[in-house]
Amino acid sequence: MNKGNSLIIGFSILLGFAILGLFVMLTFGGKTSAGVSNASTTERYEMITVNKNNMIIFDKQSGEFWRKFISDSEGPTEWVKESSPISNAK
Repeated sequence: MNKGNSLIIGFSILLGFAILGLFVMLTFGGKTSAGVSNASTTERYEMITVNKNNMIIFDKQSGEFWRKFISDSEGPTEWVKESSPISNAK
């Protein structure tokens, strides 16, 4: 291979990586501060399966949770809102 061809290929590879790095930096660089606040709101609720008949949705911010029995023949069929036992222990 010619020395000139090798330099052109090497320069093209370096230019491609520079363009790719600039694109990634512009695409994801400005979202660091917005991503932190968005993550706190999207991860506020957690669904917990206690057993095959009982499911809980837990609010991490307020400590409240909603419980529902899945089986048709046992317990309430609607969601029941309950407050955190920690907030009641004041």
